[in-house]
Amino acid sequence: MSQDFIPYSKPFWTSEETDALTEVIQSGWWTTGPRVQRFEEGLRERMGAKGVVCVANGTVALYALFHLLKPKEGKVLYVTSALNFLAGPASASLLGFDVAFTDVEPDTLNMEPRALEHVLRTRASGYAAVIINPVHFAGVPADMDALAGVAASHGALLVEDSCHALLGNFPGGALTGNHPSARAGVFSFHPTKSLGTGEGGAILSNDEALLQRLRLFCSHNMQRSGFARKEQAFDERGVQHPWYYEVAEPGLNLRMSELHAAVGLVQLKRLDESLARRQALARTYRQELAGLGPVTLHPRDPRRTSALHLFPVELDLRRLGLSKAAVFQFFEARGIRLQVHYTPLHWQPAFESLPLVRGAGFPVVDAVAPGLVSLPMYYGLTDAEQAKVISALRELCGAVR
Repeated sequence: MSQDFIPYSKPFWTSEETDALTEVIQSGWWTTGPRVQRFEEGLRERMGAKGVVCVANGTVALYALFHLLKPKEGKVLYVTSALNFLAGPASASLLGFDVAFTDVEPDTLNMEPRALEHVLRTRASGYAAVIINPVHFAGVPADMDALAGVAASHGALLVEDSCHALLGNFPGGALTGNHPSARAGVFSFHPTKSLGTGEGGAILSNDEALLQRLRLFCSHNMQRSGFARKEQAFDERGVQHPWYYEVAEPGLNLRMSELHAAVGLVQLKRLDESLARRQALARTYRQELAGLGPVTLHPRDPRRTSALHLFPVELDLRRLGLSKAAVFQFFEARGIRLQVHYTPLHWQPAFESLPLVRGAGFPVVDAVAPGLVSLPMYYGLTDAEQAKVISALRELCGAVR
C-alpha cells in the first residue's frame, strides 16, 4: 500500500511503544512477567471491575470463557446476532455447542431483544445451558437491560462481546463489558482497535471464582498449591519444591506476552486521547454527510453513545446503480480503502446449514448487509484525509437525488 493510501484503519504508535518493546527485549523477560500484571491492573481500574485476565487475542478470550461456563453434562445453546464476526460462533461450534442467530435492530445493528425472545422461546428447549453473546456493534452499546430481562426469563447466561467497545457507556453509567447482568465481558486489542497491542485480548469479570479458573486454564491449568501428591511436592522438611506443579484437568497456553502488554500499557495511557479523536472524526462525518440521500448513518440516532471502533454507513446500492464491488473500486481509484463489517454469519458456509440457522429469518440483516461499508476511522486519520473520504462519498452520490 502506498504511503498516501488511506486505509479503513491502522494502528497509531510513537517512540514510546518502540522504547517499551526495546526495554522488554533487553530485559530477557518476554513472558509471564510484571507488565502483563500491570496491564491487567490498569484495565481493571479503568473498568471498575474486580478482575481482568489478559490473553493472546479476543478469540481465545471467548473460547476460554465458553469452555469454563459450559456445564459438565448436557447440551449448550449459543446465541449471537447474525451481523457479527465469526470468532464467537466458531469457538462455540468447536466446543460442541449448538449455534443460533438473532436479527438486529435497524438503528444500532445490535442484537434485537424481541428477536432474542423469539429464538429462546422457539429453539431453546432441552439445553443444560444457554449462553447469549451480544456484540456492541461498531462500539454502540447493545440494549443490555432489555437483553438481560429476556435472558433472565429463560435462565440464560449473558456474555458481552465488547471487542468493539472499550470504554463505551451504557445509559446508566456502567461501561460496556461490565454490565451488572453479564457474567463477563470480552475485549480485543487487535491493531484496528482504539487500544492495540498487536494481538491481544482480555476477559473482565466480577466473579472471583471464574477469574481464578480463567487464570489457571489460560496457563495450562498448572497449579502450584493444593497438591494431590504431597510426597512429590514437598521435601522431608515440608518445604515445597520450587519446580513442582500439578494439572488436575487439561488447560491451554492462551497467555499474553510481555511484549504485547508493554505496548498495551503505553496505549492505555493514550486511550482517552484516542477516543476523543475518534469522537471528533465521527462528528465531522455526521455533519458533512447529513442529508446525503443514498447514505444512512449507523446508529441513526446521533445521541447514541459509541466507542467508535468503526464508522459504518449503509449505501443504497439500488439508488446508486452500483454493486458493492463497484463502490470499492470507486474509492480505491481515489486512494481510499473501505471495509465490510461483516458478511452475515448466516451467509457463511460454516453456519448456514446448521439446524437452528437453516430456514431462520433475518430480514433486517439481509436488508442492511448488501450496502453496509465501514469508512476510515482511526486515531491517526488527519483532517485532510477525512475530507478526502467525504469528498469521494459526495462524488459517488452526486448524480443521485
